[in-house]
Amino acid sequence: MQQDLSIVSYHDISIERDPFTAHLVLSTRPEVFRNHVAYFAKNFDIISVDDLLAGKLPRKPLLLTFDDAYRSVLTVAGPVLKEVNAPSVFFVIPSVVQGDTLPIDNVLSFAVEEMGMPRLLALMNLTETSARSVGEVISQFIATMRRDDIMRLKERIFAALGTTEPRARGLSGIFLNRTDIERLACYRIEVGNHSMTHSHFRTLSDDELDVEIAQSGRDLQRLCGQPVRCLSVPHGDQRDATHHALANARASGHRAIFLVHARSNRFRPYEDTYYRVSLRNEGTWKVRFAVRIAPVVRSILHATQS
Repeated sequence: MQQDLSIVSYHDISIERDPFTAHLVLSTRPEVFRNHVAYFAKNFDIISVDDLLAGKLPRKPLLLTFDDAYRSVLTVAGPVLKEVNAPSVFFVIPSVVQGDTLPIDNVLSFAVEEMGMPRLLALMNLTETSARSVGEVISQFIATMRRDDIMRLKERIFAALGTTEPRARGLSGIFLNRTDIERLACYRIEVGNHSMTHSHFRTLSDDELDVEIAQSGRDLQRLCGQPVRCLSVPHGDQRDATHHALANARASGHRAIFLVHARSNRFRPYEDTYYRVSLRNEGTWKVRFAVRIAPVVRSILHATQS
């Protein structure tokens, strides 16, 4: 059995309502994040990627991680982490940083904000679906769509909104730019790979996986000037950690691969694959249960149902 290891995941650390995140339910209020970090600093040994890869962990190890490409990780989370000298890893989507593109998640949120859910569903020919949220649309439909089909869907959405993807990308300042990437190291934030476009891996060809994983890692390494050693599987679902995806990740130099599922890392599937717990705005009294107790319960239930 593996050593106990807690890994938590955050996304946007902000109270600002932005159309690109308003319907994704992923933002954490800054004061809540500060309370979480204070709790972790008091009750855990916060580790770095170096510690993780070395395999010599303290008694109560905890790794802090962030996903996507939100600038608030630099501007809000970074200073909070620096106060307690806590390292972390930020899994970044390089296409968002390098160009004028947006992940489909953010596009769907923007579309619902601008046109409403019924019109979006009609645009997707999903008028008979029971999906009522962006999260349900992603898990029920986007997860199994081919990448080319998703690109065409984005084009239809922007056409219906009377704008373009680059213009929409320019409307918001919530995403990282190239200069921001260079500043992350000042806060002991290591850059990790979160794929080129935040696509679900389960539908991708080998060539597409190479772009999403290997090329994405190379682009991030050029941006940050440091080795990119870790990969966070987009959406964190083990169904996307396919044999081909894992093989590509390992062959391209990724030494640790992260999912979500909020299970205990005592029971992780592979030596280099880790489970995380996603946190949002839980009170600190709930954090201990979410991080230490619930993952063990989930792992036991998963084992009995397999």
